[in-house]
Amino acid sequence: MKNALLLCVVTLVSTTLSAQLQLSTPEPGEFFTQGVGEYLTIPEDVGTTGQVWDFSGTTTLQSSSANFVSTDSTSFGKSFANAEIGLEAGNATTYYAYDGAYQFLGGFENQLIVAYTDPEEYFPLPFNLDDSWEDTFAATFGAAGITFERSGTISTNCVAQGSLTLPGGQVLEDAYRISVSEYLRDSTFLGTYEIFTEGDYWFAEDYPLLAFANLTQTTFDTTTGGEPITQEGSFSVWMESYTVGIETIVHAPSWSMMPNPAIAQLTIARGNFQMPAECVVYGLDGREMLRELIHPGIQVSRLDVSHLPEGVYLVYLGESTKAQRLVIQR
Repeated sequence: MKNALLLCVVTLVSTTLSAQLQLSTPEPGEFFTQGVGEYLTIPEDVGTTGQVWDFSGTTTLQSSSANFVSTDSTSFGKSFANAEIGLEAGNATTYYAYDGAYQFLGGFENQLIVAYTDPEEYFPLPFNLDDSWEDTFAATFGAAGITFERSGTISTNCVAQGSLTLPGGQVLEDAYRISVSEYLRDSTFLGTYEIFTEGDYWFAEDYPLLAFANLTQTTFDTTTGGEPITQEGSFSVWMESYTVGIETIVHAPSWSMMPNPAIAQLTIARGNFQMPAECVVYGLDGREMLRELIHPGIQVSRLDVSHLPEGVYLVYLGESTKAQRLVIQR
């Protein structure tokens, strides 16, 4: 693993010296729902500590859910020897670790296994205010008889500390804003697929995953010898609820779609977005009307449904046998 911790050599007051983000490994059985909303224009912070970020007025457009499971309880947990916890949404499971760094190790869906040979470390733990981090990651995996070579880089910078108010009004008093720049590339003999992610994370010790994020993602789908097909999307995402223990809860779907009824475009949001998933739309007569691959790393994707006639359809995502009902109305 190639990484470099770049420490800013500056004179800091004592409160800044003690400001650092620490995360704990989640426990199996913990469950959460994430909300998705519009991309926000957020100004740069003046100073580092004592910031106030109030996103309470942000409207939830979609929600999706996932839950943590022990690695031993999953089908391919032994393929991820260094994983401390699994994250399950629908038929997809991804693996994470928190020992020394917040790490992503890959995942599986049915028989597709993507085990990182070089894990992705988002940032070290603890992550000190004003520190920066760079890391590379890599994986080789096969799908449909094709070998994929994945590579990428991530850069993060812990830029500020303060109070964060989430949509819905929950206040996290000791939150950290982390700027992020991520590049992921999947290569085959057929071409390449690239994802550029830019934006900001907000983390707090209250949650083992991000509390809020505001991101822009640009993708380039290039066949060998062809011109790239470019798409861009921007969105915000946040922790809508987090459940610890064994209380009875109603699970939201692992993915959601909007608007419904739709006219020309359909937005899909996934709770577990690190694995690829095919979105298939069927008419009520059983005919396949649309099939599109949603690539790994894309949490919010947009599908063109302008060619579908008015009517009612069934939408399946991944290997799930549960469909959601879609209405096309113009």
